[in-house]
Amino acid sequence: MKMAEAIKEICRNQNEAGYPADFMIGTVVSLEPYEIRINEKLTLTESFLVFTETAMGNGYGLDIDDRVAILSAGGGQRYLVIDRIAEVE
Repeated sequence: MKMAEAIKEICRNQNEAGYPADFMIGTVVSLEPYEIRINEKLTLTESFLVFTETAMGNGYGLDIDDRVAILSAGGGQRYLVIDRIAEVE
């Protein structure tokens, strides 16, 4: 399944369940295990995270302080890490 199709399916399932998917931006704060901070009050641990192949950089993984695009699914029970966010200077 292609990434675009997977994202559409997640959104469709969330809407049908009454939990629309939310788009978020997070910052990687730990690598082993992965932890991503969404805001001052919410840091997601690896057990809640699902990574796309694109997010993992074809085996290179993420680095501390990388900003990432995330979709929440399952009413906040699972979070799909889509990709790194490019820094524009």
